Amino acid sequence: MPIWLPGLVVGATLLMLIGMVLGYTANTSGRVWRRRFEAERAHYADYRARCEAQRNMARPPLVPEAAPVPVPVPPPAPSPPPVLAEPPPISPPRAAPAPSPSPPPPSPRRELLRIEGIDDDIADRLEALGVITIHDLATLTPEDELALELRLGLNAGTITRDKWCIQAVLLDKQSAC
Repeated sequence: MPIWLPGLVVGATLLMLIGMVLGYTANTSGRVWRRRFEAERAHYADYRARCEAQRNMARPPLVPEAAPVPVPVPPPAPSPPPVLAEPPPISPPRAAPAPSPSPPPPSPRRELLRIEGIDDDIADRLEALGVITIHDLATLTPEDELALELRLGLNAGTITRDKWCIQAVLLDKQSAC
């Protein structure tokens, strides 16, 4: 190994270190980056504040308030027939009526419980908000889904994730057949 090689390596290393120090002190890109970062952070904080203010604004109800339904008054009971001295003759027993071919349609509350992800508690809250039948769920828009999730206190995206609307559309088509 020649005698001048270690001196050359030390000199090159020293020269490289001096160049790095001069480069870092002369470079302004670090300060520019920091200014850009602070401006972006301020802009995002302003955006968040505007979104929070918009979220806290009063929203119109998802389903308009319905007028109270009048309760029908039953007609007065007819007067009892006069009592006869002799009991009427006993007629032979009649045959039981034939069962109806189609079962009665399920109540709207039972319909909602057919959807996976809806339990009794959620069905009660949906009914209170005016979503009573499967058809009501099948016709929800994405905006209505989000508003419904907020009103029900569910996590955002729960209705989409559990596919309530898709299930409702399929069940609605099935019940229409």
